[in-house]
Amino acid sequence: MVRITSVQYEQAYEQIKRDSIEGSCIVFVASDVDALCACKIFQGLLKSDIIQHKIVPVAGYKDLMKANEELIKKDLDLRSVILINCGGLVDITQYIQVSEQVNIYIIDSHRPLNLDNAVHDNRNVFVFDEKENDAKMAEMIEAHEALMYNSDSEEDSGEDDIMGRDDDNSDMDDGDDGRIQSDRPRRRRRLDDDVVHSRKERARKRRQQNRLLAEYYSSGVYYANSSAAIVYLLASQLSKTNNELLWLAIVGVTSQYIFERNDTDKYMEQVNIFADDVSRFNIHMSSDMDGYSQPTSLHTIQSDDEYRFVLFRHWSLYDSMFHSGYVASKLGVWREHGKRRLNNMFAKMGFSLQQCQQIYTHMDNDLKQILRKKIEEVAPLYGLTDICFRSFSRHYGWRMQLSASDVVYALATLLETSPAAATRLGENVQWNEDQDWDALENESGDHGDGLGSVRQKWWMRNFYTAYDAVNSAEGLQRGIKLCMKIQKAIVRQATAIIDKRSASKVRAFRFIVVKDGPDLPLFQHPLTLSKLALFLTDAFREHGKRNLPFVLASLDEEHDSYLVVGKTGAPAFGDIRKNPFGIAFQEASERTGARISLDSFETSVLQIHKNDLDHFVENLYIRNILSF
Repeated sequence: MVRITSVQYEQAYEQIKRDSIEGSCIVFVASDVDALCACKIFQGLLKSDIIQHKIVPVAGYKDLMKANEELIKKDLDLRSVILINCGGLVDITQYIQVSEQVNIYIIDSHRPLNLDNAVHDNRNVFVFDEKENDAKMAEMIEAHEALMYNSDSEEDSGEDDIMGRDDDNSDMDDGDDGRIQSDRPRRRRRLDDDVVHSRKERARKRRQQNRLLAEYYSSGVYYANSSAAIVYLLASQLSKTNNELLWLAIVGVTSQYIFERNDTDKYMEQVNIFADDVSRFNIHMSSDMDGYSQPTSLHTIQSDDEYRFVLFRHWSLYDSMFHSGYVASKLGVWREHGKRRLNNMFAKMGFSLQQCQQIYTHMDNDLKQILRKKIEEVAPLYGLTDICFRSFSRHYGWRMQLSASDVVYALATLLETSPAAATRLGENVQWNEDQDWDALENESGDHGDGLGSVRQKWWMRNFYTAYDAVNSAEGLQRGIKLCMKIQKAIVRQATAIIDKRSASKVRAFRFIVVKDGPDLPLFQHPLTLSKLALFLTDAFREHGKRNLPFVLASLDEEHDSYLVVGKTGAPAFGDIRKNPFGIAFQEASERTGARISLDSFETSVLQIHKNDLDHFVENLYIRNILSF
């Protein structure tokens, strides 16, 4: 592995550009919002340099292996393979085999990076990383290489040679007075002591290196900077940034923050960087008759403070606050007391409940203009002290304005919701129909582990629908409408879990099984199930005795299996915590012999046969790794 930091991004891209003279490149993209935005930015760069390329969405490692057989090995002109938000956690050569003339570039926010890619045989693997990790990564790579290449047999043989040479030369040191002979035992003992000390020192160093690497891998999965931000930085170095690419980077970074993959500090670092470019690219503003700034461009980006409400510009203020994890958990809206507190909050603001239950665009303009001031005055009285965060919004023509979080929610919903579920909810998403999806769905309905999965049948159609929606106001609007119904289902399910006390405390975590109810088919995607876990984490953190992680299992009735996710959850809003469930899942499955599939780029996601679930969960807490 060749680790590439920010000062080398441009150099790596120029290599891709040179290689494109002789051949093409393939871009593999994971199915998440950040990867989608990073792909769009990277594709913009490739198009600007007329680099022949192919975009290939992948949902898991079996997709990579399949692509290796069907695309990579058959493409004699291939020179570059780019992986976005996939490949960083594994030895990529186990999944993709390329010739010496092909370079592999990994742009993956998942951490820790797999150091097997660092061996000398993998010098054509390049991993984009952040420069501030230089010292730590240098230490890790040194330890990894030392344990891999410095065998005891090689070192010990060298020591024996020293001892042997001393014995062979003993006759040359023999003198008549015997003095040199009397020195030999002391010299031998001194050499023996040196060898023993050297061996002990090497053993101590190996133990230290082993501990260092064990801690590096076992502490849990976490996330580095957004991949969209990394590719945008590359675009900046190439002097190819514009408003379109800037907006994609903003959406990618916002998605990592909203779904608790990056903390507030990392998020704010990027916001400050983006703010300068927003000012540079969006200087044309005019004032209307009332003195309010209006964009003269139809696609202007502007800095805005965003509320921790879900889609409030497109929903009613009441529904937006009621269904947001932040407000709902602080007020406890699943109880009557919490609902009364929310109503009282509106009353203190001077807003009638009727006004708050209208679609936001239909509210009185006078109320909308004082909303910010009233919320800042009243919200702290209800414990809502962190109700805003810095963000950006964009005008899509004169018809509507979307915040970055609006776009994140819309795209995530298009990625995670099955077409059947959308139809059941009464939403016409207009799914991408460019390919023969029926044929593809028939091919991809099984993991290959004896386990099927509902989402395997529709995820690729969803990917291309979200891909098309990134630059489409109409597509985003359809995603927003669907998101509001999905969010209601999440809160509905969370309320049922809390009311029925369905969360079982299993030592170091809480365990929940979702196996019935009208909303069950909605929870067959890791992102939807993760949203439910995050909502429950917020609720139990505010109203429970202990802030414990969650393991959620959702029944896939069609395939007699459960989709399982493990979420650590943040200790507070804006914080993050490493997720060790990936290692715990792997080891529990090995101990129990459970029928599972770990075919996901998120290590804390698996599919398990329904008859193996209970025994699997019982074995999870045995691991000390789950002592939070």
